[in-house]
Amino acid sequence: MSKKFNRQSEIKIYGENACLAVFKKRPNDIIQLFLTKEKLKRFSEVTKFCAKNKMAYHIVSREELDSMTKATHHEDVCMLVRKSLTRTLEQFLQTKPAEAILIALENVTNPHNVGAILRSAAHFGANGLLLPEAKLAQSAAAVRTSEGGSEFVEIFEAQDFKKTLGLLKKNGFHILTTSSHASKNLFDLTWPKKSVIVFGEEAHGLSKETMALGDIINIPGTNHVESLNVSVAAAVMLSDYYQKHARTHNEITPRFK
Repeated sequence: MSKKFNRQSEIKIYGENACLAVFKKRPNDIIQLFLTKEKLKRFSEVTKFCAKNKMAYHIVSREELDSMTKATHHEDVCMLVRKSLTRTLEQFLQTKPAEAILIALENVTNPHNVGAILRSAAHFGANGLLLPEAKLAQSAAAVRTSEGGSEFVEIFEAQDFKKTLGLLKKNGFHILTTSSHASKNLFDLTWPKKSVIVFGEEAHGLSKETMALGDIINIPGTNHVESLNVSVAAAVMLSDYYQKHARTHNEITPRFK
């Protein structure tokens, strides 16, 4: 197997669960592995695979990993991997899914929030995450925070957010947004077969144009706080979807392979 790869197709990831998820799902996309001696036992299967397939792995110090990842939460392991195979939103829609649940983020740029949303999306079976720039979900911080979830959720780039939501509506997707002031209650919601939940960044929320595109849902609570963190709100919405809809079906539309 050739070891010559396009550098633009490579990404650096770190974190135990994030790295193990790549190994479990697409081991041949591993280019190099870096880990401390303390992590050798946990990653014994990975290092054996690397040795067998002539893939480089290196025993390094924590200080070297700190420098390599520019982070201290690397959990003693880092991988250089090829980016996973992706398709466009248009290609996804061409499959004409009968049922699907998508998350769309307008101006949410915090990688830890993006990673946490990916983690919940994977857990509750969301099909995809829409972002203005795909690289927001491919950053090392987002991938680590997703705890492996990024391997199970498609990432769709939506540079023209309004146009993308319009395309989804044209293809039968029901648009949902959230607000603590909305009269419609999440727990009374009957989920459409195809839905896209749109969230905005916490400081200013969604634009008025986006809010006007779909139904506005209130997540009930004590009202002691104004709103939930965007990743928490996404988890609550997806949990309600799963409880009412997805778990009653034998299978969820699978991720693209």
